Amino acid sequence: MSFAPNKMQALLKKQKYQLYGKNTAVKKCTWTHNALREDRFCFKRFYGIQSHRCVQFSPTLICNFSCLFCWRIHESDLGLRNMYKDYDATNSQKLREVFDSPKEVVKGILIGQRKIICGYKPYIDDKKYKEAMDPKHATMSLTGEPFLYPWIPELIQELRERNMTVFIVTNGSVPETLQSILDTKIYPTQLYITLPAPGIKNFIRTHRPLEKDLALKKIWETLFMIGKGVPFRTVARLTVAEGLNLIDPQGYAQMIETMNPSFIEVKGVVHVGAAEKRLPRSVMPSHDSIYSFTQELVKLTNYKIVRESKISRLVILSNGSNPLIIPELKNTTPFQPENNINRKII
Repeated sequence: MSFAPNKMQALLKKQKYQLYGKNTAVKKCTWTHNALREDRFCFKRFYGIQSHRCVQFSPTLICNFSCLFCWRIHESDLGLRNMYKDYDATNSQKLREVFDSPKEVVKGILIGQRKIICGYKPYIDDKKYKEAMDPKHATMSLTGEPFLYPWIPELIQELRERNMTVFIVTNGSVPETLQSILDTKIYPTQLYITLPAPGIKNFIRTHRPLEKDLALKKIWETLFMIGKGVPFRTVARLTVAEGLNLIDPQGYAQMIETMNPSFIEVKGVVHVGAAEKRLPRSVMPSHDSIYSFTQELVKLTNYKIVRESKISRLVILSNGSNPLIIPELKNTTPFQPENNINRKII
């Protein structure tokens, strides 16, 4: 039985989530469709990722934040008790009751992804179909906070054994999981930390953490841990919204200096999904606004702009510590520049 309330399960299924086991979810990304039908790839192509071979999934539906701009459904949107309030990281028996094992998670996401892909068979060539049915990239960024899943290193290992690259997007508030990754030496390909809005008031207003007194402290602990040096690629992700957290570049620069990530991504909020009911469309920044804000970060840090995607409202910066294309994927994905972006990259 799933840990999620029946009302939430029903809505997730209506939104085309593939639910598996107790707490695992996979969903087709728009860019998976675009790659299959139109040969258009998302911004992860800059790292060498092929969208039709990418699985977007979550090993848990539980989150300890309720970010205003998040397009995912939160319990509060449905008038339900937040699942995180029943989460206990110290109760091993309860964890086994609530979460699927790493093997079960991987089995579930592959079943779900193949269900998603099978309907494309009549419309695409055999080579692309076979590639899509054999995904080579896993992205933990669908819903929930992945670092609340209790066996992240083991899950990474399961994915790696299937020759898959692994991206994880976390809000950074569970440094204990990061420590377990470092202790076991089982590393993701790329770890994203979604940076909080600078300042405690802006942080609480924008991200609505359930642990108001601890969350920001734990995020800074995570930033310090990464800043000491980690043997894998890291990204500071700024998910920015007008009138909320597209502010204070100096505050962000301080966090970036502490974390010293391989890359920075400044990405505009998209007014879709549940975010449409929480916020007006005006929160969605233009690409020019994002680019201008990014230029302020360039002035305050040792990072330079290396790629941008107007359609994704995203700008990527690098400090030169890692090649943009992941070395193991260097020869697998042709780079496809966007014709509608002619700005000189500095």
